[in-house]
Amino acid sequence: MRFNLLEINLSTGERKVADVTQDIRQYLGGRGYGAKLMWDRVPQGADPLGEENILYVGIGPITGFVGAVTSINAKSPLTLRGGTSHVNGHFGSELTYAGYNAGILLTGKSPKPVYLYIKNDTVEIRDAQHLWGKPNLTAQQVLHHELRKDLDDQNFRIMTIGPAGEHTVRNAGISHEFYHFAARLGMGAVMGSKNLKAIALRGTKSPDYVHPRELFEMVTKFHRESALKKAEDRRWGHNLSVSGRYYNTTEGVKNKQLGWDPICDLSNPLVLEQQYKLWNDSCSYCHTGCKVPSFRRHPPLGPTAGELRHDNAGGWDANVMLPGYDIQVYLTPYVDELGLDSEDVSGVVAWMMECYQRGLISKEELDGIDLTWGNLPSICKLLKKIAYREGIGNILADGLKLAPLKMNKEMAKYAITGKGVAITSYEPRGSMQDAVDLAVVPVGELHAGRGTPKRVACGLLTICAFLRNHLQQVFGLDKFARDMLHGTCGWDVSQEEWLDIVRRGAYMERCYCIREGYVPVKDDVLPARFFEETLYNKYGNPKTLKRNEFLERREKTYLSFELNRNGIPPKENLKKLGMDFVIPALDKTLGGWE
Repeated sequence: MRFNLLEINLSTGERKVADVTQDIRQYLGGRGYGAKLMWDRVPQGADPLGEENILYVGIGPITGFVGAVTSINAKSPLTLRGGTSHVNGHFGSELTYAGYNAGILLTGKSPKPVYLYIKNDTVEIRDAQHLWGKPNLTAQQVLHHELRKDLDDQNFRIMTIGPAGEHTVRNAGISHEFYHFAARLGMGAVMGSKNLKAIALRGTKSPDYVHPRELFEMVTKFHRESALKKAEDRRWGHNLSVSGRYYNTTEGVKNKQLGWDPICDLSNPLVLEQQYKLWNDSCSYCHTGCKVPSFRRHPPLGPTAGELRHDNAGGWDANVMLPGYDIQVYLTPYVDELGLDSEDVSGVVAWMMECYQRGLISKEELDGIDLTWGNLPSICKLLKKIAYREGIGNILADGLKLAPLKMNKEMAKYAITGKGVAITSYEPRGSMQDAVDLAVVPVGELHAGRGTPKRVACGLLTICAFLRNHLQQVFGLDKFARDMLHGTCGWDVSQEEWLDIVRRGAYMERCYCIREGYVPVKDDVLPARFFEETLYNKYGNPKTLKRNEFLERREKTYLSFELNRNGIPPKENLKKLGMDFVIPALDKTLGGWE
């Protein structure tokens, strides 16, 4: 089976299709192959917003059949390390149907705003002046209408950036069809830095699977034996029950100052279901339908349409003291329309709110915004300034790695961040292992467990992490992966070969970050607040983190990931995996190790 990578140089307009089967056989796709492309194609120390950066829209061998995740990879402008952001939906499947089963690699920078038109073998770079400046949903509607009018085709899949991406706000994301987002680590800013407003994609080819009967039998087995075990998730969607999480202190209040407040009880998912829910939507293969779009005609500041997810709602809620879904159903679509990563920018806003509360920044310094807790109009004003890089927003648009350097030291200590990523939707004091799993992810503190082997495996396979447990129950995740690769590609992958693929992908991501300045024992930490301040949940139970215990658990976690005690891949492991090529660069960066 051949794997085709569509490479487009936006500076020159050159387009070509490369056979990358050998690389896919080693790294599979998604975040693994994306990290390899960054290592090979992005010079060490390159400006993430410069022409030398790449933007890889990555898929893999089972995307379109089971995999529904598209992995967007580039050097992150938010953290200045490796960047990867995952978006569910149908874009990855469409890439497979178009014949680009290894994804799209974008290089260079267009001299003017453009969008990509891709329909099977037809690849065009088209003018996007009429789309530039439009928010996400509007741009997608205009483009859909334009394509239908010219081509009588209603089935294009579209990705866009909003104003934040156009203005290279460092935590800008990428929107895919209304309520799917590659939000994390500033991939929208990279897209904007290349003057690329959108990608319109249509594929009508059939995937050439080697053993289709085997795949059909696996699908049948899964849907019979999984028995819709995720019915609760189907009901509530990705947002789940925020109130329940606060009871156990897995979220934070007022920029993580508190563990619970009565305002938490107002986030009742029954309100969301009964007043705003429209339908459930599923990605490929999934029986859950955890995407729950919502609509409200008369919220505080106008009609809205969007989706409440744990990722985009969890950073707001009580963390900025907004009372319940009546507000969230307005705010989260507003942030999505601007093209900001709601989970990250909510941390920036909460940081400014605490500084304002403590008198460390004045109303005048905030351009006249009275940034008190729970003040929705003030939050929206600040968000717009950030998205358009206006006034104070021009500083805050650089995120929690760079913006605090422009503030005084007293303000900087209230920036709740790890490696430049805002820590908003998770409260590490709820669980020591969750705290460690959150800290040891090399690209930044995104989600607890994202660096574990099972989560890495999901990223390489491009399957949704929410399917992981059900696939484990029915098949065993490793057996599922090996059987899928045999059915789709005809590859006979042994158990050890599969584990080597997972190791290779995890090491590649970590090694790229190390080459760009990441030092695990220095950077895999959490803000001092988490160790020095105790939280109390609704029932008065204390939640703390002990620094010594954290460091001991971190070392054990490194070893369980087959790293050395300092979080570095051992040289003998790299050699065994055929990754000798990274050793000289790591020697230079680390000054030798082991």
